Amino acid sequence: MDKQTTTALLREHFFPPLKAQGFARNGDVLRRADDPVVHVVEVVHQPRRGVFRIDLGVHLTLLGDVSGHVIDPTKIREADCAWRSSIIPGFRNDHDPDFVYGSTAEEAQESVSFLVSEWDRQSSAFFGRLATWPQDFHEAARAAVIDPPHPAHLLTWARVSALAGDLELARRCAEVALPSVPERATALRADLEAIVNDPSTAVPQLR
Repeated sequence: MDKQTTTALLREHFFPPLKAQGFARNGDVLRRADDPVVHVVEVVHQPRRGVFRIDLGVHLTLLGDVSGHVIDPTKIREADCAWRSSIIPGFRNDHDPDFVYGSTAEEAQESVSFLVSEWDRQSSAFFGRLATWPQDFHEAARAAVIDPPHPAHLLTWARVSALAGDLELARRCAEVALPSVPERATALRADLEAIVNDPSTAVPQLR
């Protein structure tokens, strides 16, 4: 089958449940905003490979975009989000996000039906932990210090902590991150060192 067939099935079976959950659709991107939290669902088609995937994102408008500018919540894409994931079919492994179009209408229907069956479980696990500002994000920042992610993600958590008013946690995020910063990541190191010296610098100054 092809993109057109799968898109028609998504419109019929996948998009309505998302609309009922508060998502507004614009093409292949759906957004649910509760300022400053934005949840994003983006359908990504790869017709040449005969597959599509469902990417998920969470962003705080308080963080701005990657360049430090104010971000429009009605235009955020999954790639703009600070936290990203995908719905995983799980047929081949636990990380491949590809759903196949299939070679027949029945196979395309099976792919979309399976997606719909998995949506609530996987989307709730991702969106549910980052839904309410500042409580959920503050709690996740504290967890990040205990089980540290990549230093760049810890920088984000430092900024989240500062935005939530917890400057000591912002400093702690930076302190935990610094020993793992790659040698050539000089800008990342400089940002983290600045936060250790003065955690108030973690608050984004949006332009």
